[in-house]
Formats: sequence, structure tokens, C-alpha cells
Amino acid sequence: LVSPDNGRLPYTAKGQQLFAETQAFTRENSDGPEARPMAERCIIGFGSTGGPPMINVLYNNNYQIVQTPDTVTILVEMNHDARRIRMNGKHLPSNMRPWLGDSVGHWEKDTLVVETTHFNPGESLRLNFNQSFYISPNAKVVERFTRVSAGEIFYEFSVDDPEIYTQVWRGEMVMNAADGHIYEYACHEGNYALPGILAGARADERKSAGK
Repeated sequence: LVSPDNGRLPYTAKGQQLFAETQAFTRENSDGPEARPMAERCIIGFGSTGGPPMINVLYNNNYQIVQTPDTVTILVEMNHDARRIRMNGKHLPSNMRPWLGDSVGHWEKDTLVVETTHFNPGESLRLNFNQSFYISPNAKVVERFTRVSAGEIFYEFSVDDPEIYTQVWRGEMVMNAADGHIYEYACHEGNYALPGILAGARADERKSAGK
């Protein structure tokens, strides 16, 4: 995080309340699988690894970028999230809200600039341990990808969300080329956590009921 200078997310009072309420509801609600976060259900990656903005999480922070004249696709190793960026296109109608938002891009000299809007309300909470944050469906995220060497891309982003934040906040990092490949992310096949979470909630309910 490079702005604000204090390194803290500049929540409005409403934004702080929504973040706290949504985080508490997500952590405590185990009525059924549909109440659990998308990452626990193997739908998309946790935190904001798929973006935007793309922020590192604990593992599987590997990306493959595929470029054609009309589109740029970013494949994320975690959960195989794939974000399709339409070049020089228009945003989708407001009722169409993909999980990773709607991204359109253009070139400014050698920098790929991507604007994303139309965020899905189901992905407002980016839950990632002590790096969680909240973004509203009306937010606008602008990303800039600049290749600064054969093995490095300088990544910058800004989040503009007046309902949730008092000012635009910005971050940046360097993406380093890797020698390896994007590997299979077998989430559903080994997802023992979700049944365990739900079984634990049912056990607590039986205990509270004296059964």
C-alpha cells in the first residue's frame, strides 16, 4: 500500500460498519454451504488473489497472462480463476456482474491500463486473514501493468469507492517471471474443510439444545 501514507485503508464510517458486519456474519454463519465464503466452496480464490486488485495471499500466487489483439486473459493458479480483459471495449450492462468484475483495457504506450467496474455483490468481502478488506459493487479499480525488464512487470492499482473509503487508495508490487508452470488446483477434490465446518456447527447446535 503506497497511499495513504500511513498504510491504513481509509474507511468511511459506513464502510467500516459494512466491513465489520459482513466479516462477522461470514465468520459466524454456518447454516449451510451457501452461507460460507466463495473460497471455502471452491468457486473463486480467497482474499483478492484473482483481483482486481490482485493482492498476494498465503499460497498459489502464480499468474499466466495470455495476450491477443482483442483480449488479455489473466489465469490465476488458485482455483483457476480467469479474468478476461476486453481491449478497447465497453463495459457490460449494469445488471451483468461477473465474480471478478468487468474489465476493459487499453494501452498507454507500453503500459496496459485496465479499468474494472460492475463488481459482484457476493464478492464484496475479500477475506484473507489479517489482510481482509471490503469493496462495494460500485467500486472502480484501475490497474497498470508495465514490463520493466525481461523478467519483471511493475503492477500498480488504485481503488476508487467513495461509499466505502474517504479517498482513493493505491498499491503496487513487482511481479517476477517464474520458470515453473501453472499447476492444477484441486480444490473440490480435497475440500474436507467445508464438511468439517458444517458438522462442527451442527455439533454446537446439538450441545446448546442439550442433545
